Amino acid sequence: MNKFLNSKYVRPSKKSTAIPREKGKAYDIILECAACWSSLETVRKKMRRSVMYAYEDQWGDMIKDPETGFMITENELIRKQGKQPLKNNMISPILKNVDGQFRNNITETICSVRDQEEAKIGEMMSIALEYVQELNETVELDSDSLRMLLLGGFSAQRIEYGWNPNKRMNDVWVFGVNPSRMFFNTDMEDVRGWDLNLIGEIYDMRIENIIAAFARSKEDEDWIHSIYGRENTSIFTEVDGMQGNQNKDMTFFVPSRSDMCRVIFAWKLETRPAIYCHDYLKGTFYYADKNKMPFIDAENKRRIQKAKENGVLPEDTLLIEYEYANELYWYYRYMTPAGDILQEGRSPYWHEQHNYALMIYPMIQGHIFNFIEDFIDQQRAINRTMMLIDFMRSSSAKGVLIVDESICESMTKEDLVDEYVRYNGVIFVKLREGKNIDNVIKQYNGGASLAGDFELLNLQLKLINDIAGVNSAMQGKEAPSGTAASLYAQQVQQSSLNLKGLFESFKSFRKRRDYKLMQTIQQYYTSARHIDISGKFYSKESRYYNPEKVQNAEIDIQLTDGTNTPVFQALENEFLEKLYQQGAIDIKIMLENCSYPFASKILESVKQNEQAMQQSQQMQGVDPNMIQQVTGASNNPQMMQQLQNDKNASPVDGIVQKAA
Repeated sequence: MNKFLNSKYVRPSKKSTAIPREKGKAYDIILECAACWSSLETVRKKMRRSVMYAYEDQWGDMIKDPETGFMITENELIRKQGKQPLKNNMISPILKNVDGQFRNNITETICSVRDQEEAKIGEMMSIALEYVQELNETVELDSDSLRMLLLGGFSAQRIEYGWNPNKRMNDVWVFGVNPSRMFFNTDMEDVRGWDLNLIGEIYDMRIENIIAAFARSKEDEDWIHSIYGRENTSIFTEVDGMQGNQNKDMTFFVPSRSDMCRVIFAWKLETRPAIYCHDYLKGTFYYADKNKMPFIDAENKRRIQKAKENGVLPEDTLLIEYEYANELYWYYRYMTPAGDILQEGRSPYWHEQHNYALMIYPMIQGHIFNFIEDFIDQQRAINRTMMLIDFMRSSSAKGVLIVDESICESMTKEDLVDEYVRYNGVIFVKLREGKNIDNVIKQYNGGASLAGDFELLNLQLKLINDIAGVNSAMQGKEAPSGTAASLYAQQVQQSSLNLKGLFESFKSFRKRRDYKLMQTIQQYYTSARHIDISGKFYSKESRYYNPEKVQNAEIDIQLTDGTNTPVFQALENEFLEKLYQQGAIDIKIMLENCSYPFASKILESVKQNEQAMQQSQQMQGVDPNMIQQVTGASNNPQMMQQLQNDKNASPVDGIVQKAA
């Protein structure tokens, strides 16, 4: 766990604004978190089943053994009957197709300011945000979050600022959250998550990592050891490693492994008595402690006295009005399973919220569904049909030889069998009157397959794609013969309509994530820095991040279609080539803005040649302005074409004139 609260930047106040706890305990909070985690067990059970059908054993459902009465898996029961469980996984290709559709239509986050005169600030923030996204590889994180959203019905990411030991630097980080370790209040009904009041996750950490994260003195280290014990020297061994068993058998209070210690991290929306203030002079609204009322009254008296000195009536003076209210605020806690508080405090962020971005889709009247459970039954029907066909085929006759014993007078049965299976074998038969060869020897193949079983299988394969919304046009399959080109183009264009709701909802989740990411950058990027992203062209002013300009700016974000798709880059390159051919831009401008992989090398070579030409011509006493004109002519295709045309040549070109 990369603890997001760095003591260098966040120091919880000595006076806690939460309900006082005896000796740093939070029994009621830990029990509330455990209740929320337990109430999500049905959701996690559905998620585990969806994962099983998407990537694992599709015959893993538990059923009752008719012989013993014990619960066994369907796989074990089929093998017990001497059969091989067959499956045709149609769910995994659907997930791969949805993932490919998402990666092929990546959107970019653009920051914009409300004051258009400060457009450079928005561009500056866009560069910083894109830098953090590339640093965190958010494309991979978003792809994994989308996959977990399809499998479990909800997904989340965590935004932090602090030291990352993998990158060896302090910066803003985005972490994916394992849904099996996450909990939140289960009385939510708002799809936007505005009625969220508790959220958190459970960590399994080594004792040395807990001490490094939370101990600030030798006393703190001894206190942590008194809770978790001394150094845990147990060696954890697992036969089936990396099989996700820790997520299947997870509990709230006990760590998944014997060499780990459990830490519970929770955010809770709490209340406190306060006064709600409205400062008419500054035009601000804010909450303040009740003990601040004497200071506010003194400030109002000072303003009234100053207004009198300036000839302003007291009733016209802009004062601070306040009233009693209860303030809602987010409070975080790191706790042990026993309720001991390792660290706590109010939200240290400027947005004054928790640092999670939560996505639930679809949620209908507080009920969480997942994408996969819609067609699990259809997948089971496909597997059962395949097993039925396999059972009938395995029990039917396949090449059975039927022989009339009366023909075995001249040959023994063993010789007849050997001669029948031998290449170019010869069997001597003496047919009796009224019989033909089919009456005495015949090979028989059973037709135990029911009529229409393969048609049923094909129908089920088609239905599962229709239910998932991934049709043949989206998969890029070849259209049937006779399909009009216009019709197929329309099918391709409208093939993603069934998944549009999913992608738009996930886009909203990414926008909320990026907004918190942007606010965290505004808060913790306190020093000027140069940010240059390769392959991107920005103005020089925007490349230098100036925190004094950005921190006080009101910035909005929007997600637009990405410019890094092959289609967009091809159109961009084609447009730049037309401008260059028409002489509207020179070669340097085209190379700076195009997306050719070799553009940067050519641009560097052009600049080096210009510098070399200028140096050589200056040494020979040639006017630099003439060099600039010649360089401009070389970058103008029309002028170069005129210079190379023989019709424009002079009769004396290339002739040495006689000396005067």
